[in-house]
Amino acid sequence: MEPVKFAVVGLGMGHNRSRVIAGTEGAKLVTVVDIDEERARNVGTELNVPWTLSLDEALNKFPEIECVVVMTPSGLHAEVGCQAAEAGKHVITTKPMDVSVEACNRLIKTCERKGVHLMVDFQSRYVDNNVRLAHAVQHGWLGRPLLAEFRFKWWRSQAYYDERGGWRGTWKLDGGGSVANQGVHGLDLLLWVMGTPSAVYAESVVMSHKIETEDLSLVIFDFPNGAKGAMTTTTTFPEASPYYSFEVHGTEGGVLLDDALGGVGRYFLKEGVQERMQEITSPVRNVAEDAIRVIRHGTRPVIDGREGRRTVHMLEMIYKSAREGRKISVTPVTD
Repeated sequence: MEPVKFAVVGLGMGHNRSRVIAGTEGAKLVTVVDIDEERARNVGTELNVPWTLSLDEALNKFPEIECVVVMTPSGLHAEVGCQAAEAGKHVITTKPMDVSVEACNRLIKTCERKGVHLMVDFQSRYVDNNVRLAHAVQHGWLGRPLLAEFRFKWWRSQAYYDERGGWRGTWKLDGGGSVANQGVHGLDLLLWVMGTPSAVYAESVVMSHKIETEDLSLVIFDFPNGAKGAMTTTTTFPEASPYYSFEVHGTEGGVLLDDALGGVGRYFLKEGVQERMQEITSPVRNVAEDAIRVIRHGTRPVIDGREGRRTVHMLEMIYKSAREGRKISVTPVTD
């Protein structure tokens, strides 16, 4: 089987994704792209692949590219993704899919019109323990869900927000702050495991940074089945190693993932349930493996465009609640 040929655009977080692709069987990293010449050269040299300064240049030089991975600032995802799709390339965007539902819709429709796949990269979806927990909740192994809780606590310096043109912590390019950039991982997990909330109440504040958006947010969710959800996100925590936990309990058991990426957890379940959960594993380890299955074997993406859009829609609802200072009903998202 021919390897799927990738290009990565945006080499901040894209540096790591480029390494992942280069190390994934069945994938070939063709080129890396960044507007910063030094960054592009350094990553290209490290991974022994050509580098360019624009996607246009990459597409012209390397027509064999099959899939473009968009790792630019969030507010450019749809723009760059549409450019790739118009060239007939499959598209992967990093989280979040973009900063507005309108932009997500534009990218979804472009990919559908051009007949290419659209995938969204949330790395938490490939972790075995998260897959197990989602399966357990969705199949009633914890009984009726009562509470899902997510916490993401991290330290980000002012320099982090100021570097690279200061796009982070802005509405236009970051789409928000500690929720939209960092906490969006857990928000996606919460929606995946629990479904779409019926209502949301949020408070967002700036506590210790000079940014447009928030560095601390508290959110409460109501779900149609009567369950509650809670989310705390902040970049003011005095530790650079992120604390990322996800917990769900129901009428017949609970799971506390103290490290939702590392797989550390505590289980409070009826006899035999944990053993059944351990039999479940993620079919893929990363978005590159997912793309290979989708492109070469016709499987459904772990997260397609509409699933990625759901998280952006919920971001819009959270920020609307925070601005208006009230609980709001979650309106359906439309194409």
